[in-house]
Amino acid sequence: MKRSTAIGLALALLWGCEGRRLEFGPGTPSSAKPMDRLAPGELSPGTEEVWGFVAPREMRLAQRFPAEAFFVGAVAPEAVANYVRERVEADRVEIGAARTVFPAVRVKAGKPDRTFRIEVLKEGAGARLVIKDITPPPLEPGLTDEERWKKAGLTPDGKPIDPKKLE
Repeated sequence: MKRSTAIGLALALLWGCEGRRLEFGPGTPSSAKPMDRLAPGELSPGTEEVWGFVAPREMRLAQRFPAEAFFVGAVAPEAVANYVRERVEADRVEIGAARTVFPAVRVKAGKPDRTFRIEVLKEGAGARLVIKDITPPPLEPGLTDEERWKKAGLTPDGKPIDPKKLE
């Protein structure tokens, strides 16, 4: 009797679950990806990092300058753009046929006072990722606008004070 009750209970549970999708956690929609798996075409984080941005494992740091870094890799530019989108805070994204531009973003894992321009370009069979620090220099307190222009070597209308220094 106990055995037939257990079998009946198991069949009732199976019948009740029939046609339902598995969920990955409490409150998680069934369309979400599990935490330990990548979706098809999704890039995984690597070990190379600049300004708090960890580049995809499939890309390598090609060049780094004080305010700019270049990564290259044999990956789809669309996958790189999606990877970047998840790791930055952007108000606007410019999507074109040859490139995706994130004009002014903050890297989520980076310093909150830094601003970057990130470009994802198609390059050969892969992609190039360009990260440029566009954070404006801090303003010196107590300077007038005219003094700031002079310090930059320009007149208030934007013309050079000494054109020979530009040569």
